[in-house]
Amino acid sequence: MSGQTLAVLGLSRSGMASVAALVAAGARVYAHDDRNSPDLPQGVKRAAPAEWPWDELTAMVISPGIPHLHPAPHVAAAMAAEHHVPVISDIDLLMQAKPQARVIGITGTNGKSTVVTLIKHILDSQGMATALGGNIGTPVLALDDPGKDGVIILELSSYQLETCPNLSLDAGAVINITPDHLDRHGGWDGYVAAKANLARAVKPGGMLVLGDDPAASSLAKSSLAASSLAQAVIARHDNALDRTDCPDLTGPHNAANTEIATLIAGHFGITREDVAHGLPRFKGLAHRMETIATSGAIRFVNDSKATNGDAAAEALKSFDAIYWIAGGTSKDGGLGPAINQLDAVKCAYLIGDSAENFATELTGKCRHQLCGTLSQAAAAAYHDAQRTSPDGATILLSPAAASFDQFTSFEHRGDTFRAIVQDLLTPTSQEARHV
Repeated sequence: MSGQTLAVLGLSRSGMASVAALVAAGARVYAHDDRNSPDLPQGVKRAAPAEWPWDELTAMVISPGIPHLHPAPHVAAAMAAEHHVPVISDIDLLMQAKPQARVIGITGTNGKSTVVTLIKHILDSQGMATALGGNIGTPVLALDDPGKDGVIILELSSYQLETCPNLSLDAGAVINITPDHLDRHGGWDGYVAAKANLARAVKPGGMLVLGDDPAASSLAKSSLAASSLAQAVIARHDNALDRTDCPDLTGPHNAANTEIATLIAGHFGITREDVAHGLPRFKGLAHRMETIATSGAIRFVNDSKATNGDAAAEALKSFDAIYWIAGGTSKDGGLGPAINQLDAVKCAYLIGDSAENFATELTGKCRHQLCGTLSQAAAAAYHDAQRTSPDGATILLSPAAASFDQFTSFEHRGDTFRAIVQDLLTPTSQEARHV
């Protein structure tokens, strides 16, 4: 990048890491953010896109949250197209900077963070140096270098996969593909095409693992799973290792996640026996089917990351006697597959903007009530569980909706639920409610 001129659009964590990496590489850098004005390294030119020297730009590095095609391109993206300037991501910069690195890439509508974290756990347990980033944790250009014998593990969103023309993977997986973010990709076909970019990126001699769902597994039957690949395999969840002693890997979806991670680890020489030995020590991620408290035989589970019906359906398959808290900003498809997983649901407690629409979907299928807020829903669910399921129940926050109507993020929603539950289980709080 030395001597080249690039622009960076978006100055959040990944954008600032891109700026720092480009400056360190000797590039001339222009930078802009519509909302933030952080301090920039010396020599970086803060300027609006109209002021960039478009005829000199090698590329524009765009933050993943900024649309460059749909539903309407950012003005800078439109100018890039006009001037034939490539629009790339920080992931692509990493690929250019480390062409010899060993890289694993994971995508999917649901389960990405669990799978990449599980892969890191498995590789770490065998003494391999790893670095994990992308759509999780540390921006990729701020990762510690794991060295030539180490492995970089990337969680890749559909947004990132649209802007990685130089993506090159030793192993990759498409966990599943179900409708999500369709507005950002111009519809279903565009969304699938973005996910399919990962399949194209697996090197000859690499491994491509595909989840056992119709859209993901169909990639094996197309030109995307090129004949030069050493292996292109479907991960069958019924082949997964035993997880009886793995409390953070419960549920059928985690059987699939475990099998995908096991297959990827196998490509790096790790046996199924070695994987099985380390699984019980795996600690799951917050907000993903996370048991946050118990009260007698009642368990509280925070699955705030379930922002669509497919993810919520997996949670509903995983427990008995469920008191289900759902709702928020609904996505296309509403409750989706969750509507077919209600056998264990005693009652649904609906919150947020989608509450009335979800109530309509649940009418005649499941007992439900409109609660408005998460606090009211949790209190009602706990009261009902104590009264009607004293021998065992799960109070499950698995919203099947985004969080932005009442919260800043799914993490904020999950943390709020945790605080509400703590308050519910505090004796003084219970006494106050009964005064």
